[in-house]
Amino acid sequence: MGKDIKLVALDLDGTVAQFNGHSVSEETVEAVRQAQAKGVEVVIATGRSRRTSLEIAEKLDVHYMITLNGGEIWTRSGTLLKSQPFDQTTVKEIFRIHQQYPSFFWFVSHDHIYRNELPDNYLERECLKVGFDVQDDKIRETKMQQLTLIDTVELSNSSLTNMELNPKGVHKASAIQFLLDDLGLHFDQVMAVGDSMNDFKMIEAAAAGVAMGNGQDIVKKMADWVTESNEDDGVAVAIRKFILE
Repeated sequence: MGKDIKLVALDLDGTVAQFNGHSVSEETVEAVRQAQAKGVEVVIATGRSRRTSLEIAEKLDVHYMITLNGGEIWTRSGTLLKSQPFDQTTVKEIFRIHQQYPSFFWFVSHDHIYRNELPDNYLERECLKVGFDVQDDKIRETKMQQLTLIDTVELSNSSLTNMELNPKGVHKASAIQFLLDDLGLHFDQVMAVGDSMNDFKMIEAAAAGVAMGNGQDIVKKMADWVTESNEDDGVAVAIRKFILE
């Protein structure tokens, strides 16, 4: 496709793996290995934490891990390169709104994921990401509208029923830019692959922005190219098209 790709950013859930899964197809592993052999840096860019991403990172033999939608940037060996938590005022406002529209939630700190419970003295704990899953469409839309009014929040999703919140300006694209600056590369040398709204900005910024065939419609519409679904090794198909062929 005439693109000089030097870095590939891969989402995990719905892209490399099934949601909350840890298995990766041999075809995907082999395509990543061949790209790496050509000198291409392959990085994980996921909404997951490092702990829940590490098994896949090891299978793909990547060096860098962007986790929590950019809330943390790690090396696979365990060096934390960057951490971007919420301020206390923002966390307090998020949960004030949440109390009006209760739903399942998760509160992610540096070393723990609290599911449907707030830790003691939660305002004093470092909060890197908050998520809500709302099954009712009307309630979800109302809650989302309220959350978008907080000007210190970056709002995205990883499925059609959830919302993922990070500090404003913290997303996968900004985390990739951090790595590009360190590596002496530019976004015109990047391929990004994903399926959901938390992938939107990195796909939009990349020279080769690839949406999964199973991705959300809004992501597929803005992508440069739509690959196969994750069940049909869409990541491997994209790597072959933009890098190996």
